[in-house]
Amino acid sequence: MKLSLLSIDPGGFIRLANEGNIISTDFTAEGKNPFEALLGANWATHRVLLDLDKTAFIDSAAIGWLIDSHKSFKSAGGRLVVHSIRPKVRQVLDLLKIGRVVALADDESSAKALLQGAAQ
Repeated sequence: MKLSLLSIDPGGFIRLANEGNIISTDFTAEGKNPFEALLGANWATHRVLLDLDKTAFIDSAAIGWLIDSHKSFKSAGGRLVVHSIRPKVRQVLDLLKIGRVVALADDESSAKALLQGAAQ
């Protein structure tokens, strides 16, 4: 997994993108969340758009990470929206009904609309 910061938009969104598969070896034994490594200790207070367009595969550890991260964002007042999900990854997320917990959007503009709607 290569999580990178794309931009901090004037609307208060932080745009992140992942490149590559997200699998169990991407998570450290210390349990430090990859969002924390990139955004700092108060990572969960932000409104984050996560682009998975360059992610072809996720495993159960990645799904657990998304769910745990969603819970952390929610409890700290932030928000996570995952967007531009490749069809095979989306199929897994839909099969497991992850969209009931983690906000999923078809593209970045839809993701921004979800974040803006949540802020109102």
